[in-house]
Amino acid sequence: MRFFYAAPDRIRYEPPGAYGTVQVSDGTQSHTLFGHRGFSGGRRYRSGPAAKRQDLPHLFRPDFPLAGGNEPLLFEGIDQRVTSAEILRDEDACNVVAVTYEPPPYAGFMLTRGPILFWINSENRMVMRQQGEIGHRMPTEDEVHWTRHTISVTNLHLNQPLPDDVFQFIPPADAILEPAEDGRISGGGGGGFSRRYPDSRGSVEHFGHHEWQGETLVEHSKWKLRGLNVTFERRLTFSNGENELRIEEHATGPGGESGASYNLPLK
Repeated sequence: MRFFYAAPDRIRYEPPGAYGTVQVSDGTQSHTLFGHRGFSGGRRYRSGPAAKRQDLPHLFRPDFPLAGGNEPLLFEGIDQRVTSAEILRDEDACNVVAVTYEPPPYAGFMLTRGPILFWINSENRMVMRQQGEIGHRMPTEDEVHWTRHTISVTNLHLNQPLPDDVFQFIPPADAILEPAEDGRISGGGGGGFSRRYPDSRGSVEHFGHHEWQGETLVEHSKWKLRGLNVTFERRLTFSNGENELRIEEHATGPGGESGASYNLPLK
């Protein structure tokens, strides 16, 4: 990808190819052009007020050093929340440093395992390469799937003039403006979320999906509340010439099961 940055808060992130996700912020407005096409056939983009400096995309986060699909390219805060750091060797004109960070104060869907390796240029102190393992966990599930991520810088130019229009955003002619989302994750017929509350309610996780079984819509829902798993299955079937909806519910918790069924008039 190409990444342009002008201090303190202007960025442009461009992956290769015609349909990569592009991010632009001019310090006042931020724009994201998504790399996929929507159901209507056009690409989609989102615009809104620019993020605060500490919330810029691609800014290093010590609580999650590799940041998944939001690769860190700005390294303010690289020295925060460090529990250990060790220079392992010199390689490619860089000091290779292994750094371990404090775990995040909350449970999330993405985790980091082991130290993060940084290749730091021995002359200008810029980070030229990062490597580490990222784990992905679905909401309410305990299993974590681990992958190794490497981010490398192949060309670096510092304190150079930039084109006047590099931080301007012009959406493609067929692009469609879409509203901001609420932060949930989703895919296909399912989705989930995780939230942590500051009071005694603790954290809440949810994952749900649905499917058709013949003429019955079956909804599956799993909640994790205060460390306890509770699952629900709800079956919805039209009856009486589609004048009623037959609803059957079944719930399972750590201490047992319970169920109920009823008819909901529709007309």
